[in-house]
Amino acid sequence: MVVSELSTRLAAAVRAARTAAGRGLLQPAVQDGPLDAVASPTALLDPARAVVPFVGRERELAELSAWAGSDAPVSLRLVVAPAGFGKTRLAQELGARMTAAGWTVVPVPRGREAATVRARPPGDVLFVVDHAATRLGLDTMLDALARPARGRTRVLMLARVAGEWLRRLRWSSALWERLERDDATQVALDMRLGPALPDAVVLDGAVEAFAAHLGVPSPGVAAVRLLDPAGGARVSDLHAGAALAALAAAGVRVPDDEPSPVRGLLAVAADAWARSAHAAGLDLDLDEVQDVVAAACLLGVEDAAGARDVLRRVVPGLPGRAGARWLLGLPTTAAELGPAPAGPDRLGDLLVVDRLGRSVALVGSCTWGLSRKVALRVVRVARRLEVELSEVPGAAALAAELLRRATDSYGDDPRALRTAFLLKPRSVADASPDDVDRGERSVAAAKDAVGRAEALVDLGSSLRDVARLTEALDVLETGVAAWRKIAAGDPDRYRTALVSAINSYGSAHWRAGHAREALVAQREAVELCRSAPERDTGWCQAEMARVLISLNVVLNDVGTPQEEDATFAELLPILRTLVDRDPRQWATFLTTALSNRSVTLTESRPEEAPPFALEAVELSRRMVLMAPERHRFELGFALTNLANAYAALGRDREAIEPLGEAVALRRELARENPAAHTWTLAYSLASLGAVRSRLGDLDEAVALEREAVLLRRTLAREHPARYRRMLAASLSNLAVTHSRAGEPEEALPLEREAVAIRRSLAEEGQPGEEYLASSLSNLGVLYSELGRPADAVAPTEEAVGQLRLLARRDPDRFEPDLADALLNLGAALLDARRPRESVRPTAEAVRVRRDLARRSPDRHLPGLAAALSNLVSVHLDLEEWDAAAEHAQEVVDVRRRLVDGSYAHEQDLLRALDLQSQVRRSRMSGGRAVR
Repeated sequence: MVVSELSTRLAAAVRAARTAAGRGLLQPAVQDGPLDAVASPTALLDPARAVVPFVGRERELAELSAWAGSDAPVSLRLVVAPAGFGKTRLAQELGARMTAAGWTVVPVPRGREAATVRARPPGDVLFVVDHAATRLGLDTMLDALARPARGRTRVLMLARVAGEWLRRLRWSSALWERLERDDATQVALDMRLGPALPDAVVLDGAVEAFAAHLGVPSPGVAAVRLLDPAGGARVSDLHAGAALAALAAAGVRVPDDEPSPVRGLLAVAADAWARSAHAAGLDLDLDEVQDVVAAACLLGVEDAAGARDVLRRVVPGLPGRAGARWLLGLPTTAAELGPAPAGPDRLGDLLVVDRLGRSVALVGSCTWGLSRKVALRVVRVARRLEVELSEVPGAAALAAELLRRATDSYGDDPRALRTAFLLKPRSVADASPDDVDRGERSVAAAKDAVGRAEALVDLGSSLRDVARLTEALDVLETGVAAWRKIAAGDPDRYRTALVSAINSYGSAHWRAGHAREALVAQREAVELCRSAPERDTGWCQAEMARVLISLNVVLNDVGTPQEEDATFAELLPILRTLVDRDPRQWATFLTTALSNRSVTLTESRPEEAPPFALEAVELSRRMVLMAPERHRFELGFALTNLANAYAALGRDREAIEPLGEAVALRRELARENPAAHTWTLAYSLASLGAVRSRLGDLDEAVALEREAVLLRRTLAREHPARYRRMLAASLSNLAVTHSRAGEPEEALPLEREAVAIRRSLAEEGQPGEEYLASSLSNLGVLYSELGRPADAVAPTEEAVGQLRLLARRDPDRFEPDLADALLNLGAALLDARRPRESVRPTAEAVRVRRDLARRSPDRHLPGLAAALSNLVSVHLDLEEWDAAAEHAQEVVDVRRRLVDGSYAHEQDLLRALDLQSQVRRSRMSGGRAVR
């Protein structure tokens, strides 16, 4: 989809020449027939026509009626749901009820938001703002609402998602000081119309209504192809299926090979458009007709000049006046950006993706030389495609290309640049180089202090997401300073803006490897949220959730588990409340928080981690079903963390499947955006390599871990503060695998490098002493394997010393590592012919493992058996036969408990029995201690 400007112009020119030169006799799209009775099939779904009676949504209606009937002088409510869920019909039904109760209901036209409020009639008034997210005049409208009025004022806003546009209303309008605490709260519409309203009932009523509208007998529900037999389909899909059944009963030819009812309805509509073009004397085939209507949905056709412009772009050479009359004469439906010839927005958007998504030339023709007004419209449509149709193949790529081309047309127009950020769907790490370019233009074009501060934070966040961290920190520091200055004059109004800026600055510090600086920033942001007045609770709750997510990550990095437990306990109920209000926006954040929590618990209390990781995977899978292009990042993150949680409990075989899926996902993401996703791919590769290594698949493990090392070396060269720790982890993992494969000479330089990096990080005051201790212990094992026992003792003793300190602070987390290090120290001393000295660390390792096995036998019995085996070896070397025999019997008993039919455990039992027979014969046969 990404093509150069020159190639696009050439492709568009070639397409125009072929169209003009190759036009022949019109081939009728379909046979003549009853279709003439239906001028526009898609208009059957127009909520303004209300062809289908209103059903369901009683709970939402009751809630909105109670809200409107309160005593507050001014109050706002937002209803959020994807296109086709019934927001507009719900608002119409509420308006009818309010009118019957004596209220005046005023729909707010686009472009006249403030003027409509200023012309407010007397008495109680309900203003209805459909498509609120794209209303650039919403802030001035809300300012106008702040004036006193005779009667109560209610504003019902309808939107697909409550994203950046809603957040920025808090500081772009002065209305909020007059409102009560729970104002501007949200109602999210579920896919189902009602808890006890099956899809079949909805379909039955819709088929009856459409058949009556068309004047034919109802074909019944049996004639409808159900999209989801289990129930829970989108309302617009149910109505589209019902409309197709009624049209078929009216004699209209309905396709039976379309993948969904909505696409089937579009195919029927395309035939109708082709017939009307033929009747108007226009020489257009079916493909050209669909291209024209798709271009009209993208660019708009408000008048004859706009219609002629669309036709010149798509079918040059067509008679302009006749073509414009035909295009303007097509039946239209009220849509977000004006009357639409393809029907409601969802149908028009699908048509745009289907037609422009397959033709670079058509994209070039439609976007060359746009006026600023039309370019702004293209921005809105492109962002809508990202939000609504990211599950459709090619939609995301088309949206990105349309945004690029619209940016070229509107240049440095501040309103268009701001709109591109306001309507951007937000996820964890989602900026692109195009967002950086738009951010730089926004900063340069800003006309006032608030606009510049907004643009600086947008640019800094985009730089952070594309891993240009040094620049991001500079820009965000400037943005924070700008917001501090603005907020000093009105702290309550601009508090959320300042919190957002400080949180972005802190997260950039964290990504740059500056955990302490990140912690300072995010703690300040938390305190700012806590100091907000009661009426701002709803606004600050959302900001608090974002900050606490970031804070939890940093707390995990700096090693403060108690504080992390407390912040997560505060965060989770806030997030669940926000998900209830707006699941499409906040499910991403809930998934991220659950995944992060599983990481923390995997390191400290692994038995508690799987439930959080499993919920994160389940949530992210649901999000991917709705929008795969947008939520693959979250799914890859959740899958990797679930696998690591299993691995921490010794369930390595269960970890293989989620890790394999995560690696495949992250390879795709890294190909598409290397700057943002290479590190996540390396993370999953390292995890999968470690699991394969423990399972004995050593060749595959080496290949995976080498790839992770190569990726992390590159990342560490570019951003050493952020990625050196990850590089050290991969070096150590690869060294362990080489050691398991009997290649200690390959492993030694890798583990030495890991020790050097981790020692350097410790000297800089960075957290991670446990990882340095692990590498030191591994290094001692490698020296022993290479026949250098004297060199093995010193690093192993240092590891034991560090782990003793850590185990005093957090026994549950570090006692297993301490036991391993003690065991390695005992083995190193034994190999160095210091058997008397090896007794103490080996016996201590047995005591620690015995205590751990009492608390968690499934997890720690294998470690206890290994420690006892080493103790047997020590006693044999000292010729203490009775003690050796006693511990050998215990090894056999433990190994028998572990036998579960697997080959590995059976072999362990055989080795234990062999060791016991050696003790009985009072001599060694293996000669070396077990590690």
